[in-house]
Parts: sequence; C-alpha cells; structure tokens
Amino acid sequence: MKKLRVGILGLRRGRSHLRNFMNIEDAEVIGCADRVEHIRDAAREVAPEVPMVEEYEELLAMEPDAIAVCTNGRVQAKHSIQALEANCHVLSEVPGAFTIEECHHLVAAVQLTGKQYMLAENSAFLDFLRYWRKWVIEKTMGEISLAEGEYLHYLPETLIDADNRRFTPGQAREEGLTDLKPLWRADQPPIQYLTHDLGPLLEVLDDHVTSVVCREGPWWQTEAPLRSDGQMALFQTAAGRLIKITVTLNTVRPGSHNYRLHGTEGGAEWYSHEGFCRIADRERGHREGWECVPIGTAAPDDDRTAGHGGTDIKTAYYFTQAIIQGRDVPIGVHRMCDYTVPGILAARSAELGGQPIAVPDIRTGRRGASGFWDHVPIPDREPERWDYEAPDQIIY
Repeated sequence: MKKLRVGILGLRRGRSHLRNFMNIEDAEVIGCADRVEHIRDAAREVAPEVPMVEEYEELLAMEPDAIAVCTNGRVQAKHSIQALEANCHVLSEVPGAFTIEECHHLVAAVQLTGKQYMLAENSAFLDFLRYWRKWVIEKTMGEISLAEGEYLHYLPETLIDADNRRFTPGQAREEGLTDLKPLWRADQPPIQYLTHDLGPLLEVLDDHVTSVVCREGPWWQTEAPLRSDGQMALFQTAAGRLIKITVTLNTVRPGSHNYRLHGTEGGAEWYSHEGFCRIADRERGHREGWECVPIGTAAPDDDRTAGHGGTDIKTAYYFTQAIIQGRDVPIGVHRMCDYTVPGILAARSAELGGQPIAVPDIRTGRRGASGFWDHVPIPDREPERWDYEAPDQIIY
C-alpha cells in the first residue's frame, strides 16, 4: 500500500480529520460525505480538490481503504460496521458505541471482516501522558492506588434544525423556532461521554475496569433539560485501583480536562487550563510541595493548531502508520470497549440510585497488555522542573 486512501464521513467534526489526513504524507483523502450542503461547502474551502458527496453509499463506492466515521454517537457503530463490511478500515469518533449490544456487534464485525477498527480518542495522545506512563513504570510515585479524571464542558446547544444548525432552548424560544429536534447528545447521560478521561488513565495504568458505582446530580439546567447536570462515577479496576470520573455538560464554567494520580509515594496532576504538569515524587517527599514539569497537550515540534492542541493529527498519524505497516492500531475494537462500556454501565448504575454493577470483558481470547505504548514512544528524558508556588499559598 503506497498511501492510505481515506474517506471522511461527517464534515462537522470531520473537517479536522480532513485537514489532518491531508497533512499526513502516507495518507490521501479521496472523498468526503455529508448530507448538509453548507457543511460540505465549508469543507470545500479546506480541500477544494476533494470530491464532496451527499450520501455515505457514494463515498463507499469510491472504494477507500479506510473511513473516518465522524457522525453522531447514536449512529457511529452502524456506520462503522457498514464501512467494515465494505472492506474498509475504520477510525471512529467517540464514544464509538452507544449501547453494549453495539459493542458486541462491532467486535463481531472486526472479526468477520478482518479489517481494523480504531477509536479516535485524541485525549489518549496528550503529551504529558507519555511521561506519566514512564513514571508509573519506574514507580516514581510508588504504586498508583487512585486516579481521577474530569471532563467539564458547557454544551447548552441541544437543539438542531434541518440544516444542522444548533440552538439552545432559550434561543429557540426567543426566535420562535418550533421545527427543531434534540441533538443526539441532548439526552445522553453525561457519564457516557467519559472516554476522554477514562481512556487515557487506563493507558497510563495499563488496566481495565471491572465494576462501577455512579450517582448523578440534579436536573436544574433549563438550557439542557433532558440530561442530568452532571454525574460522578467510581470505577474499580482489575488491579484493584479506584478511578473517579466526573462529567458535566451543563454547568457554566470554562471547559477543562483534569487528571490526577495518587500513589503510595507521590502523586501527579495536570489541568488543561494551566498547560503544565505537577509532580511530587518519592525523592522529593510530601512536605516539599509540588514541582512543575513543562509538558502539555502536544510535543513541542507538533502543530498545536491541528485540532485539540495537536492531538487530532497524532490520532490520524498513528492510525495511518499502523494500517500502512500492517500492525494493530493503538486503540483497537477491544480497547474501545474498555473505554466505552464502563460509561454505559455507569449511567445504568446512576439510574438505579448508585447500585454497583459488574463491567464485563467484551473480548474473545486471553487479555494481554495494552498495545498502545507499542506505537506512542515513552520519553527517555524529561524537561527541567521548577518549584510550584501558588499565589498566597497557605501551609497547613
């Protein structure tokens, strides 16, 4: 295979994938599909030479090697299976599947077709995670007992018109719009959108979830009345660790991804609004405070304008290289299930008032180590650190 011939399905989110695949030497975008004319027109501005069609079947008729599925979360599994059955590899946007049944069908489709499926979980490619994996392997913080992730993102535009334009309920009332429909995630339980946080932590720890309890907050946000204002889930892993994940799409605040590791001899934190990492390792001791490490979203030589701080182009790059080289992709269909199924069952736990639920292992054959770090390099050196000094810091 000289170049990976890629088709893009869905050009709202897919426009980022379009730009990135066009900038990857071993990839070629041969066509795009979207049913909304003005969204296709916007994509033409990015790629005027790439054919833009209306229907998915027209895109598949171009016989691409791979499809980037960038449609909404309720149809991603259907569209991914359709691509696999058309002899295409798949790079699917998150969450990848909306139900456990869809996860089973995706696993079966990969096994039956022999094609590869990768979840496009860009947060797994955040640069600081490579250092966290290094520290976990080296036991810089001792054994990691607890981990936390937070996805805080205010998304009030939960209504959509025939042209795929989005509105808040307040805007609809003010403009007298009555022909709107709920967006696909208008009533999605927030915790089901946890792959951005759970997935990276599972890779850092090389672990998977075995059980979950979850509770939800109130339903007070009038701009998003079909979903809880937020949910918190506590996951037990196969290694015995606890992982706490918080997701809110309804509380008004700047968007943020936050991650924390708690070890027997130290800990680490990363907050997206700060852009650097804090660590207190076993050599420094807990009384000496944090050290800062200048590691952030993407490696220094990456184009940080290439979507989500440079992580989007990494997702496309590692997918392309795996297919070209005939290797397993970094986040395959079974690992997608590891990222996704816990959120589906967390939502069920919340419905049951926090009842514990076992998380099944959706795979055939024995489980081995995650193959993610076979693709993403773990650094052999670290940047210089500096002492963290909080403003008006209080020592207790």
